[in-house]
Amino acid sequence: MGLGGGPSARDDYEWVDLAALRQRDRAGRRQGSRGPTTSASTAASPPATTTPTTPAAPAEPDHLADALCALLTDRPLWLALPVRRVLLVDLDNLRAGPARWRARMAAVVCLARQADAVHLAGQASAVERARPHLEEFADQAVPVADGADVADHVLLEAAARDASDALDAGEDGPQVLVVSNDGIFAALAETGPLVVLSPGVEALSDRLDDAATDVLDLYGLEADVTASALAGEG
Repeated sequence: MGLGGGPSARDDYEWVDLAALRQRDRAGRRQGSRGPTTSASTAASPPATTTPTTPAAPAEPDHLADALCALLTDRPLWLALPVRRVLLVDLDNLRAGPARWRARMAAVVCLARQADAVHLAGQASAVERARPHLEEFADQAVPVADGADVADHVLLEAAARDASDALDAGEDGPQVLVVSNDGIFAALAETGPLVVLSPGVEALSDRLDDAATDVLDLYGLEADVTASALAGEG
């Protein structure tokens, strides 16, 4: 027999007032018969609608650009010499239709990635047209004012700085690969080997042709890769 004043077995259970529970149950059934009511603050908002996004279409392959870059990678234009490589690109000389323009800019990027120093210049319209295709070198394209040889002088001054830096470092003069037809670039042969990638040898300056260590015809390279591609499809 337990002593009085201690907890009883009743304290181990949760006791419910059945009368109050029945009253709440009847009230709930009456509310349900009228249908649910909602206030403006609790009304469910209509489901949000989202506009499905259309994935961007993949860029179409540019076979001419790809083939030209593969050629310039497999057969680099640079001379096998232990000197700095300086690339000069006269964008004003690279006029072409849209497809060949893209391929020519891809070739410029390919050559730039092989160089130690890269300089590009041209009139504002040529630079604006080139930049979307120049990838990491887009900001290095320098727009110049209209006028004869303005871009050429910008490129020559950049090449002179590179030659000076090489001499200050105790190196031989750099080799320069110039993409242009203009005879003014013949002076570059005085500081080191000069390779010319001509946009079209029919317009190549005789002076530049005579001064260059080597001359390659970009138009001819484009024709070669196009012919190879057509032969592969046949």
